[in-house]
Order: sequence, then C-alpha cells, then structure tokens
Amino acid sequence: MRKKGSGSLKVKSKWKKTKWLLSDRVLRRFVPETKRFTRSSLNEMTRRYKMVYFKPTIGYGGNGIARIERTASRRFRVKKLARTFKVSSANSLYGRLRRIARRRSYLLQKGIYLQTSRGRPFDFRVMMQKTRGGKWVPSVLVVKLGKPNKVVTNYHQGGKLALVRPTLRGAGYTATQINRYIRRLKTLGMQTARCFNRRSARFKELGLDVALGRRGRLWILEVNTHPSIGGLKSLADKRPYRTAIRYARQYGRMK
Repeated sequence: MRKKGSGSLKVKSKWKKTKWLLSDRVLRRFVPETKRFTRSSLNEMTRRYKMVYFKPTIGYGGNGIARIERTASRRFRVKKLARTFKVSSANSLYGRLRRIARRRSYLLQKGIYLQTSRGRPFDFRVMMQKTRGGKWVPSVLVVKLGKPNKVVTNYHQGGKLALVRPTLRGAGYTATQINRYIRRLKTLGMQTARCFNRRSARFKELGLDVALGRRGRLWILEVNTHPSIGGLKSLADKRPYRTAIRYARQYGRMK
C-alpha cells in the first residue's frame, strides 16, 4: 500500500482488495469467486464456470484482461481486446495464458453475464468519497455502457458513461425497481467503505465496479482506490462531475 499525494491511500493489488472483501461477512456474497492464476486453479475455474475472466493483479482501464469461454468439452474461446483465438485443450489454454501473463501475476474470476440496456452491456460505478469531517458519502453513481462483444465496459476500451435511471429504464426496469437498485448500490458502497476503513482511515475515495447479472443480482467486480474523475466530464449532465470535484477538494485531491 502506498499513499498518493492527494492524501488518499492507494492499493494496486486486486488480490489484496479482493481478500479484504471476502473477509467481510456481509460483502463476501457479492464477490464472484476469484483465485490466483495457476494451472490447477485454471482447471478448477473452467470446469466450474462457462465464462471466466483472466485479469492482471495490478492493472488499470481494463488493460490486459481476457475473457475465457468454454465452448465444448475442454475446448475454449479466448477474447482479448479485438483478438479472439480458440484452443482445444486445458493444457493449451494454460500455455496461451502464461504467454499473455509474461511472468506477471494474474487472477481468475467467475464471469458475470451482464444485463444489457438497448443491446449494450453495462455495469455500475459507485464512487465513495469522504467529507472534510471524515464521513463516507456515496457521491456519484453512474453506468459504464460497454460496446457489444467487448471484453470490458471501461471508458478506455470504447465504453461510455451514462446515467443510471435511463439506462435501467432501457433494460426494462420499473421506477420502483430502479429506486431499489439505487438504494442497494449506495448501501453496498457504504459497506465497502467501512470494510476498507477498517484497514486504514487514510482511504478517502473508492470506486466500486458493480455488475448487474442477468438474474438481477449485484456483484462487486473490483474496487479502485484512485477512481477516475475526469471521465465524468463526458456526461451531458455535469452534476456528477461537479459533485466528485467538490468532495475531492475537501480531502486535497484537487485544489
């Protein structure tokens, strides 16, 4: 762990942050099964799940992530950025993934089939920020709309930010259901902030990436300890950006 100049602690390791979430009795049920990448864990995860994500332990913006899909008995399709390749055995899959990893540490995570809105997959970004008095607030709640067939929804990978209510309406949810999801996302953000705060009071901002599965279940995909604020400028409605900036100034990230 290291401290950013903003005064907020930054933790790069996705594995460390995942272990924190799993240690929390409330949050652990929101975390897709995640393991360190080894030959045995790959065999186990690809037997158990039809889709698995291969993620660098340290990485940003969706870089280095690949999606593994089991297409038949021990046959797989792997997609990374715009490239797709097929492998015919678990051993071949392990070898290809090791070449992608190039000695870097990687994780395997159960794949979540994302809900879609007007044909586009999406997940949520819940931004948690501290007030000047040290109180956590769910300051910004937006959607990351991915491009169809892309591996991730990230802004850096061709996705775009959107507002929650119109996105959920486009997915067929009613006003009552949308309000319920917004409350649940804010509660999840507060629970996560408390979990991280138990590790260190020097955390002052968090960005949760939360998936909405096709069966309506919420999943915490990962937690960013230095979430992007600049991307919020891309929204036509500037209120989320102004809100994030207002809080960021209170704990010194911005002047």
